[in-house]
Amino acid sequence: MRLRALALAAIPAAFLGVMASAPSASAWAPGNCQTGTFCVWPEWWYGDTDVPPSLETDREWSGSALGHIFYNNTSRDITMTYVVAGDEGQGPAYTACVSSNQGSYFTMPMHVTDVSWREDDGSPCW
Repeated sequence: MRLRALALAAIPAAFLGVMASAPSASAWAPGNCQTGTFCVWPEWWYGDTDVPPSLETDREWSGSALGHIFYNNTSRDITMTYVVAGDEGQGPAYTACVSSNQGSYFTMPMHVTDVSWREDDGSPCW
């Protein structure tokens, strides 16, 4: 019985340790993404990096850039279109609104295929 109580007590401690090491959305840094550009990086990183972006643009763009992490270092919201890298471009396309001066990551490798300025329709951009 004591062993079970110790095991149950260890679960919250382990969970808190994992949560403390996970980055929050507000913790994202622009890294080496120049002010006024939108960047996508092909590898995982947290904080400053010297890994060159697979995409760095200051205007609307279309093509294919491998991405794990992205950051919008512009003053405008962006609509980003992407596809799962493993689908070889044959799977469905997804879109996301990326707020200005915000970044995040994909949970699996993606190809960013389109970046355009967001038309404000009154809905929030998360």
